[in-house]
Amino acid sequence: MNILYKRFTLFAVIIFVCSLFAIAACSNKSEEPKPKSELTAVLNGSNNFSWNSEGRFLTITSAEDWTISISYPQGAQSGWCSVSVSAGTANKSVWISTVKNNSSESREATITVKSEHYTVPIEIFQSNINDVIPVEVQKHVELPKIEDPEWLLDYNPGEFIIEYSIIKKHPKWVAWRLHHGNIGSSGRTDAWQFDPRIPSAYSPLREDFTSTSYNNRGHLCPSADRTFSREMNAQTFMYSNMSPQMGDFNGGIWGTLETKVRGWVNGADTLYICAGGTILKESDIIAHTTPSSMAIPKYYFKVILRKKPSGTYDAIGFWFEHRKYTESLSVAHAKTIDEIETLTGLDFFYYLPADVQNTVEATFNPSSWGL
Repeated sequence: MNILYKRFTLFAVIIFVCSLFAIAACSNKSEEPKPKSELTAVLNGSNNFSWNSEGRFLTITSAEDWTISISYPQGAQSGWCSVSVSAGTANKSVWISTVKNNSSESREATITVKSEHYTVPIEIFQSNINDVIPVEVQKHVELPKIEDPEWLLDYNPGEFIIEYSIIKKHPKWVAWRLHHGNIGSSGRTDAWQFDPRIPSAYSPLREDFTSTSYNNRGHLCPSADRTFSREMNAQTFMYSNMSPQMGDFNGGIWGTLETKVRGWVNGADTLYICAGGTILKESDIIAHTTPSSMAIPKYYFKVILRKKPSGTYDAIGFWFEHRKYTESLSVAHAKTIDEIETLTGLDFFYYLPADVQNTVEATFNPSSWGL
């Protein structure tokens, strides 16, 4: 009897001790912290802003509430950057606005994104007005003076370059070269697509080209200028290369000029072309689209620099009001490059040697262009 009693007592003690361990384990498990929700904040591009940058977006990913604050080094200039929102929940693209830096001193600031469990500091810098455009860009004679290199979009194999305005959701200009090597038999691809480098919040939508009477997706670098390969042609169908145009304008005098320019390839070494719509000043904008508020230009321009087989240059510019034209393309629509520069505020063929640039931009000879 005593033996059975002792065994029963020992078994009971063991059960009791195990129960205590189980309770402690459960208690410790219930006290473990809940998994933290990670916070990320990523800039579109580098943290170096050019002196005249319009800004850049910051992509925030978080399941928690977050706040944004901006701080500046002691004694440094403050207030040169701001954010579109200072607090939010979950994922969001936040626009960082910057004020042009017309001084000879660089700027810096720290943007801090903070949630309950995480803090992400991001140091940003803005160069001064003496900032220099990279040498490789200067090789492109077709380019005007670049104002915002951060939104300079280079398309390859399409071989055209855009300076894009994410505020107006429209190119400031599109520049390309045209020679026999660009024109082939690929035909028109109709490969409508969005540039993945432009976030959806700053890109036009298909609906923007149906919300007004300016419902044509007007190419700035023409599809027919890029038919050497399907890949080359497809890139001209990027929405970043589109402008909302009146059908009678796009299929009228604007299209007529495109055809005329391709004819000038014969007898030329290379044509250097820059085209666009006027979006830099609100007075040069007709209206804005829905839903993206894309600018609709009031005027369009195209400038052409022709390099002849002899190595000499000549140039001509064209200026159109955005409307239906009943008359044919003629010398009445042509201007000097200097005149187009005055009208647009752009400095064309900026990387052409100064002596050549000054000569070709001042005059044009209508008869040499068949006008």
